[in-house]
Amino acid sequence: MRIDKYLWCVRYFKTRSIATQACKKGSVKIDKTSVKPARDVYPWRCDRNS
Repeated sequence: MRIDKYLWCVRYFKTRSIATQACKKGSVKIDKTSVKPARDVYPWRCDRNS
């Protein structure tokens, strides 16, 4: 699933276009790296080292 669509789906952003703009501005980061809106994320895969 695209990260912009995921952030919109879980209601982190009100609209998908706002989520896309946040990704393009560099506000969304994974492992301290800015991501593009089309970056795939897999919410059901968690790498938890506990």
